[in-house]
Amino acid sequence: MTPPVAPSASSSAFRRHLWPLLRRHRWAIIAAVILVSLHGGAMTLQNVYPKWLFSEVLEPKNLATSERWHRLAWLIAGYLTVSIFLRMILWHCGYRIFTWARERIVFSLRAQFFRHVNHLCLRFHGEHHSGELFSYLFGTPLANVMQFFQQTSLLAPGAVIVIVSTLGLFWQWDWPIAVLLTVLCALSFWIMIYARNRIKIIQTDYQKTEGAVSGRVADLLRGNKAVKLHSMESSISVDFEQQAELIGRKSYERDVRSHVEWMKQETLTYFGYVSLLALCTWRYLDGQIDLGIVAACLAAYSGLNWPLQQIFNSVTLWAGCSASLDRIGTVLDTASTTPDPVSPVPVPKEPGELRFERVSFHYADGSPILHELDLVIPYGHRVAIVGPSGAGKSTLLQLLLRLYDPAQGNVRIAGIDVRDIAGRDLRRLFGVVPQDTFVFRSTLRDNIRLARPDADDAAIRRACEQANAWEFISRLPEGLDTPVGEGGSSLSGGQRQRIAIARVFLADPPYFVFDEATSALDTLSEQLIQEAIEKNLTGRTALFVAHRLSTVKNCDRILVMEAGSIVQDGSYDELLGRPGLFRELVHGQQLRE
Repeated sequence: MTPPVAPSASSSAFRRHLWPLLRRHRWAIIAAVILVSLHGGAMTLQNVYPKWLFSEVLEPKNLATSERWHRLAWLIAGYLTVSIFLRMILWHCGYRIFTWARERIVFSLRAQFFRHVNHLCLRFHGEHHSGELFSYLFGTPLANVMQFFQQTSLLAPGAVIVIVSTLGLFWQWDWPIAVLLTVLCALSFWIMIYARNRIKIIQTDYQKTEGAVSGRVADLLRGNKAVKLHSMESSISVDFEQQAELIGRKSYERDVRSHVEWMKQETLTYFGYVSLLALCTWRYLDGQIDLGIVAACLAAYSGLNWPLQQIFNSVTLWAGCSASLDRIGTVLDTASTTPDPVSPVPVPKEPGELRFERVSFHYADGSPILHELDLVIPYGHRVAIVGPSGAGKSTLLQLLLRLYDPAQGNVRIAGIDVRDIAGRDLRRLFGVVPQDTFVFRSTLRDNIRLARPDADDAAIRRACEQANAWEFISRLPEGLDTPVGEGGSSLSGGQRQRIAIARVFLADPPYFVFDEATSALDTLSEQLIQEAIEKNLTGRTALFVAHRLSTVKNCDRILVMEAGSIVQDGSYDELLGRPGLFRELVHGQQLRE
C-alpha cells in the first residue's frame, strides 16, 4: 500500500514534478489561454444580445421599418462575427495549441515516472504490484491530473471572463440586479470550495481501491499457466468477479456522491433564477429598467450557468487531481535505498577480487539475513554457494550487484566499494543468469541483445553458438526474427536459459553469476548449458548458487551457508571428506545429481 501523505503533499508534488513541465511549455499554454479567454468574451456578448435587440430594434416607437431592419442586419452580422470568429475559430486554435502541449507534458510525466520507478531498488518493487504502478501511468491518477489541467486551461479562463464581463455590464445597467448576481456567484464559489474537500476524500478512497484491484488482476492474468496446470479456472473467475464487483461498487459510490455535490450547485441555480425573475419584474414595473435589460438579465443568468459549472468542474476536478498528485508524488519522491553516488568512481580497468567485509543485512521487516560476513574471492575463480533455503545465498549475490545495500559493512570489487560506482556501470560488469529467465514479448534477436543493443547478427550468432542455443534457433523458420510469446511461453525452460546465457556471453563481462540457473531443467538441457559454461568461463570469475552436484563438482571452491553465515569453505573433495553441513546436504539429497 502507498504510505499516507501529509495534507500538503499534492501541492508539493505539483511544485516539484508538474510545474517544471508546465514552465517548459509555458508559451504554448499562455497562447492557448489568451485565445480561449477571447472565447469567454464572445460568450458574454452572445448572452446579452437580447438587450440590444429589444433596446435598439424592437422597443423604439418612432423608428422607420427600414431602419429597424438595417439595425437588425448589423446585429446579426455582429453576432455571427462574434460567434464564428471569436467563439469558434479562436477557441479551436487555442484547443489545438493546448492539446499539443498537453500530450508533450503527459509524455514527459510518464517518462519521468517510468525512469524513476525503474531506478528504485528492489525494496520498493517488493512493496508495489506492477499492476498498481501501471495504473499510475495509464489509469486514473494521471488521467485525473490531465483532466484538471485541460479543464482549467481551456475552459476556466473563458468562464472567468464571462462572469467578470457579465457582472461588469450589469453594474453599469442596474446595480440592484448586479448585487444579486454577485451574491449568487459568491454563494456558488462557496459551495465549490466545500465540495472540493469532500470530493478529494471520495477520489482518494477510489484510487486506493483501484490500485489494489489493478495489482490483483495483473497477478491473475500473469499466472494463467499455473491456473491451467492446477485447474483453477473456476476459483480464479470467482476471484476476478469479486475484484470487478469491488471496483464497480467503489465507482458507483464515487459517481453518486460526486453527483450529490453537483446537485447542491444546481439547486442554488434554480433559487437564483426565481430571485432574478422577482427582482427584474419589480425593477421593470417600477420603471427603473427596460425590457432589453430584463431579457439580457434572464439570458445572461442562463448563460452564467455554463461558466459557473466549468469553474465548479475545475474545483471538483482539483479534488481528484490533488488525490492523484498525492499518489504520483509519493512515488516520485521515494528515494532509492541504493542511490547512485554524487561523484561516481569509474569502474576498475582491470578486474579484481570480490570482497565482503563484515557485511550484515536485513529486510525492511527486520528479518536478519546475513551476519558480519567476511569473504574474499580472487579473480578467475569459480565459486559455488550452497546451503538450505533461506541461508542467504541469493541475498549475497544481490548485495554484490547492489540490488540492495548492506545494513553494515562493505562490498568491494577490485578494491572499490560498490556504493561508489554508478549502478548501471556496476551491473554491466556482471553477466547474470537467474533461475527464472524473463523473456520479453519480442523477437529472439531483441531478447538476446538486451545487454548490447548495437550487436550485429554475426556477434549474436557467435554468442548463441557459445550458449548452445544456435542449434534450436537455426531450425526455426524465422530464425532470430522468431517472435517470442509473453514471458517466453513459446520456448521451453532449457531454451529460455540458453537465451539468457547467450545474452551474457554477448555482453562479455568479467564476472558471471548463475543463480539456480539449471535447477528446474531436464538432464539434456542441463548438460547443454553446462557445456556452454565450461567452454566460455575460463579465466573469468563465476559464482554459482546451485543445488546440482554436477554444477558444484566443477567449481574451484564451495561456500556452505547456513542462517546468514559461511559455515564451511573448501573444494568438493575437502568438504565431502569431513563431517559438516555440506556432507549432510549431499547425503540428504538436497544437493542432487
